[in-house]
Amino acid sequence: MKRIIVLCLWLSLGIALNYLIWLGPDWLGLFVLPNYVVTALSLLCHDFSIGLFVALILPNLSYVALRSFTPSLLALYMFELVLLVFILSILNRRMKPRMSVLFSFALTWTVSRLVERVVFHPIDVKSVSPFLVGLALNTLLLPEVKKLLVKSSELERR
Repeated sequence: MKRIIVLCLWLSLGIALNYLIWLGPDWLGLFVLPNYVVTALSLLCHDFSIGLFVALILPNLSYVALRSFTPSLLALYMFELVLLVFILSILNRRMKPRMSVLFSFALTWTVSRLVERVVFHPIDVKSVSPFLVGLALNTLLLPEVKKLLVKSSELERR
């Protein structure tokens, strides 16, 4: 029961972040990377299964709630987040948190853009520079947010 509640909390955070990003300009989504952040934090704070469920369910909920992308891209977004979970879970055991986040985000984004180019349409070159800024911000902030979440949960248990 506790795992279901945790999963629902991560999914609701993902939908809330996606909604706030959806209200802003298009480039804002590349700075914040809401699906990446929520999926990575769920994996780092809990375990592989929670991260995998978030990766599989969050794009579906985002589509149902916001309709911010075409249905044909749903499988690509699910693939992208599942790939992130697998890469981050492997790298997190072998590297420091910042480096594992950096490499997993960059590798996942690159692979998914290549798949998008091959399957759907050309890559928008304008999206690369905002992604690099977002990558730097997330690399710096994600490990710190994880530490804060873990510390706050330890305080609540006392």
